[in-house]
Amino acid sequence: MKSLTKSKDFLCKTIFPFGFLVLIIFLLACNNDNTEQKEYDSLKTNLKFKSYKTLSENTIPPLVLLYNSTSHKDDPEISEGVLRLLLGYSWIVNNKPNYAIAEGSIIQDLSTDDKDLKFLAHSLLAISMYEEGWKKLAAEEAEKGESLLNKEPRTTDSQLKTMTFHIIMGTLSVYEENFQGARFHFAGLSITTGISWPYQIADAMADLKEGKNKQGLLKIKVLKSEKDIPEAVKKTLTETLAKIEKTSGTIDSKLFWPRSISLALYSEIRNSEINGIDKVTELLDNLSEKLKID
Repeated sequence: MKSLTKSKDFLCKTIFPFGFLVLIIFLLACNNDNTEQKEYDSLKTNLKFKSYKTLSENTIPPLVLLYNSTSHKDDPEISEGVLRLLLGYSWIVNNKPNYAIAEGSIIQDLSTDDKDLKFLAHSLLAISMYEEGWKKLAAEEAEKGESLLNKEPRTTDSQLKTMTFHIIMGTLSVYEENFQGARFHFAGLSITTGISWPYQIADAMADLKEGKNKQGLLKIKVLKSEKDIPEAVKKTLTETLAKIEKTSGTIDSKLFWPRSISLALYSEIRNSEINGIDKVTELLDNLSEKLKID
């Protein structure tokens, strides 16, 4: 009888409290998921969000038509979808992911028969959601994109679309801590545009993720001393290295790709080897001004 009582006491003191703890963790996780969904739903009904979306829907199509009809025959033609992807990326790097979400949703409406475009729209939305702090929604959005097609551009795509593909997918790979994927896409970006430093950073981050700290940090130190690296990138890498030197333990590889690096990459597009890219970026600058509703 005493043995049975002791067994009950043991169950009460160990298993029941443990089960209660598991229940609490489960409820907190569910609450967090619900919070993300509620915040996302609230954004979509927000007046500023709806106003931006309406303005963008009415502004961009005629501008694309005008651009393509008046551009030089050697300049790349731009599709509305690709322009919106690049515009969405520019909003993300300028700390306005809600506008990028609006662009992503518009692209999805446009791309009913274009799996490539829909795939990139999901990826753009995923990056935006990571920026908003909605990690679960972002992961779900990325999975929706992955279900559509393989992560590789078609050989028939224009240089502009291929560049857009690699920028978005390389950046999403960083957010997902898939640095091998980031390395692949930024290698593709380097081939398309001649901009090689994003690959070099991704390569170092892949080493750090795998625990090859000495090798990865050495690559970063060499990289920040190279002449063709943008000053903003050098500054970020130098500051990150200084922070790491003051601490010890595991190195977080994500520290080497804050939003400032993505912003520097977007700025570097102007210096890429793609024909007519200066006119495309000028169009993006004009659109950013026209669509500001703050």
